[in-house]
Amino acid sequence: MNNPQTPLEKLISDKQRVQQECRLKEQKLNNEFAYIQENAGSLLISGVSALLFPGTKTKNKPADTRQPAIATDTSSVSLGLTDYLSVAQGLLPLAWDMVRPFLVTWGIRKAQTWITGKLFRKKK
Repeated sequence: MNNPQTPLEKLISDKQRVQQECRLKEQKLNNEFAYIQENAGSLLISGVSALLFPGTKTKNKPADTRQPAIATDTSSVSLGLTDYLSVAQGLLPLAWDMVRPFLVTWGIRKAQTWITGKLFRKKK
């Protein structure tokens, strides 16, 4: 016999169902992030090479047996200027992190040269 649920029981069962779905989605996201962290270098290199050389086909080997290999056929996709700009925009923080120490070093040297020039220059 199926007794009809009260509104409170419906809410409780909906809450439990939603919490269970959230746990499953969270676990799936955690697995995907772990995969990305483990294979970040190869994913970055393959993505950049696919954008720079769209005519070449790459063989995808599943690096992890938990994740299926995703077949990509880049020859059928035409890439435009916006695609290259979006990749460049994504790489800007990385480039800035690489260039910043050089700029700081150059700025410090210029400041030192200027200060020592002002302090120790010959007076006429």
